[in-house]
Amino acid sequence: MKAIRDLLDGVGDAGAFEERRHDVLDVDAAYRDWAETYDEPNPLVVAEERAMLGVLEAFPAGRAADVATGTGRLAARLAERGHDTLVLDASDAMLARAVLGSSDVRFVRADLARLPLRDDSIDVLTCGLALTHVDELALPIEGFARVVAPGGVVVIPDIHPVAVATGAHAFFRRADGSRGVTRNRVHWPGAYVDAAVEAGLRVERCLDVLVDEWLLREFGVTDAWLDPEGAVLGLPFASIWVLRKHREG
Repeated sequence: MKAIRDLLDGVGDAGAFEERRHDVLDVDAAYRDWAETYDEPNPLVVAEERAMLGVLEAFPAGRAADVATGTGRLAARLAERGHDTLVLDASDAMLARAVLGSSDVRFVRADLARLPLRDDSIDVLTCGLALTHVDELALPIEGFARVVAPGGVVVIPDIHPVAVATGAHAFFRRADGSRGVTRNRVHWPGAYVDAAVEAGLRVERCLDVLVDEWLLREFGVTDAWLDPEGAVLGLPFASIWVLRKHREG
């Protein structure tokens, strides 16, 4: 009880009690403000992208679309694997950063729920760390299914619902040092399965990305007193859904 009281009273290491004020923003404002610093080291992005490298290796080069691309990190991975890649995002600021990072892809400003793509025109569609910001999964996943060709795949990496349910929101720091946050939504696995089935997609794989010792070392998470690594080690941080569109006939 004394340790809890000391924590509440701010007794101990001053660094442990740093006050941080965050502007609560809607998604559009958050990603406008975050664009300049988005590529700074982020444990969620590192964990997700590390797992995605193995997932993407399974798909032969073809026509790819990276939806809600942000700064274009997954699009770059697709292009590296030989895909003819199209990049889409609703944020002008994020697209501007993506353009700076690659000359091998084509860029389109578009909302993930209203994709300006032809039916059955994409072999591999990715949408990373974005559906956590939508209230309902059905509409965007239905749109993904529409544009993916029969036999093609939709790959959706996102923050794990357990992480969101326990307080993991999209916190960020601007270039001037001020901080902001936009809230994530909890989408349990059943919601993904329902949305996929309704859209005519088959769940081929669901991979849980856990907080492991490598990630904790990478970000220097150590504190002999509070032991944060002991609290989070082994907990789910991200999920990667691989959804396959049924072949005709």
